[in-house]
Amino acid sequence: MYGNNAPSEEDKKRQLNALNMQLSILDSDQRKFVNEKNMLEAEIRKIKMDIERDRIDLGQKQKRFETVTFQFSQNEDEIKRLKRKLASL
Repeated sequence: MYGNNAPSEEDKKRQLNALNMQLSILDSDQRKFVNEKNMLEAEIRKIKMDIERDRIDLGQKQKRFETVTFQFSQNEDEIKRLKRKLASL
């Protein structure tokens, strides 16, 4: 029996238990990775939506800034014109 290279039933059970334990650990790790992957995908999606919303908001603010700057310039010119008119009277 000792010269026999075939694993004994006890060795087979030990190997089977060791493999089952490794498989269980890897399955658990895989579930953790799936959960983290899903969480990261959701966060990335939210950040992309926030970036798009900010990009749109930036465009609107830039347009409003240009409008206000133009109106400011027009008002300034009108004030100067009225002051010159007042001074000439």
